[in-house]
Amino acid sequence: MIKGIFISGTDTHVGKTMICGYLAGYMRRQGVNVITQKWVQTGCAFNSEDVAMHRKLGDLATEPELDPLVNPYCLPFPASPHIAAPMAGVNIESGVISGAYRQLAWRFDLVLIEGVGGVMVPLREDLLTVDLIARLGLVALVVVQNRLGCINHTLLTIEALQNRRVPVFGLIFNRIDEEGDERILQDNMQIVPTLSGINVLGEMPYLRDPMQGAAQFAPIGEKVLRRWRGE
Repeated sequence: MIKGIFISGTDTHVGKTMICGYLAGYMRRQGVNVITQKWVQTGCAFNSEDVAMHRKLGDLATEPELDPLVNPYCLPFPASPHIAAPMAGVNIESGVISGAYRQLAWRFDLVLIEGVGGVMVPLREDLLTVDLIARLGLVALVVVQNRLGCINHTLLTIEALQNRRVPVFGLIFNRIDEEGDERILQDNMQIVPTLSGINVLGEMPYLRDPMQGAAQFAPIGEKVLRRWRGE
């Protein structure tokens, strides 16, 4: 059974944190012993804001003793880790991240890892996020901001993952904006799987209040759960 799902985006600010929180909450309600993880959080001085949002959206228990494993690196400067880490006098070690993930995977049924931006974001100048995903044997769930231009971003993300033999678990489309041409938005969800062969697990509608999205996410959560169980 899959122990770790890496939740990446086609870009930054596409809704990864929201999707990760909703999915964790859905899996928890189905009896799965689940935890979320954020390898590197930037733009925060002490505690990961994204992990806090996961817990809030998913109604997850807080276990302070696990915080160093849940978020191994928290960096103040809001930028790619390869910039933010040296500014904080920190060297991001792949062994620290790998060890943290493996400890959580041993304790929990499922670890949901939220990435930093897209899969090609460098953790260091010599380490891309996607390479560590591959090294740990994770599968990738890609969050796509459904908008004009997302076809290119999504296909490139899929290609980067497949070139490193990272299985793509599926795609979740997400509407960040209230407006948009329906002809384009609907076609996005048809042409991407046609060209890539990757399944679309569903689309999240635009939400004025992200705290009210659990019901809309449930059909997507069910598909993820069934695939995770191998049904």
